[in-house]
Amino acid sequence: MQSILGSTRKADITFHHTGRICISARIAKTLGLAHHDVIDIIKDEQRSRNEYYLVIKHRDAVGKHEGMVFRSNKNGRHYIASSIKLSRYIMQQCGVSDRVRLCCGDPITIPLYGTAVPIIIKHCLN
Repeated sequence: MQSILGSTRKADITFHHTGRICISARIAKTLGLAHHDVIDIIKDEQRSRNEYYLVIKHRDAVGKHEGMVFRSNKNGRHYIASSIKLSRYIMQQCGVSDRVRLCCGDPITIPLYGTAVPIIIKHCLN
């Protein structure tokens, strides 16, 4: 017998080689994302292993910014951002070149950044 579905876990964040970043409704709600916020990824090197966190760098930014989020549709809760730099960096860490679908952990609070969501790069859902 063989399972058709395989893994049933849905991704929280997806990075594409084009720079498109798709953020799930769960992560958007956890971070309190809003239209025109700017996201960033911070790396914590102080612990024995490298950890990556998704944070909001600027709230309600004015003008054009790399990593600015937009609703995926008019009443949507999912968000889309665009950053080739962030996408390619995460794909390089995961060892993929086209697209990487990742899960996120429980939110934590980081001084200077506020709420941060850990990105689990060990387990790709591709």
